[in-house]
Amino acid sequence: MNAREVNVLLTQAALLDGRLRRDPQERADMATAWSRVLADVSLPAGMDALAAHYREESRAVMPADIVARAGESETWKPAPSSVALADGPEWLRSNGVDPDEFQRRLDAGERPTRVLRELGVIEP
Repeated sequence: MNAREVNVLLTQAALLDGRLRRDPQERADMATAWSRVLADVSLPAGMDALAAHYREESRAVMPADIVARAGESETWKPAPSSVALADGPEWLRSNGVDPDEFQRRLDAGERPTRVLRELGVIEP
């Protein structure tokens, strides 16, 4: 999400949880900060994650809650590429990534794009 989309998310959160009500400038600042954490979460997935959070939790939502819950609900779709799925391990090796370690991180619930960003293979 970009800052504008996070502002929509925070507005919805404030309607659900009075603890998140802020003046417009403070909410804009929060949206900018949160957008850095939520950059790879779509607005629809974020809104679903927010609703799921407040169905189960009474504490105020934090960006990590949105990331965790969005990761559970979003289906990862690879970007169009000339790299075939069968080329995956070789492509990972050619980019300095151990395919087995990459798979372990995916099996642990991490999102492929995030892992590749953290490893410096793709740009944020």
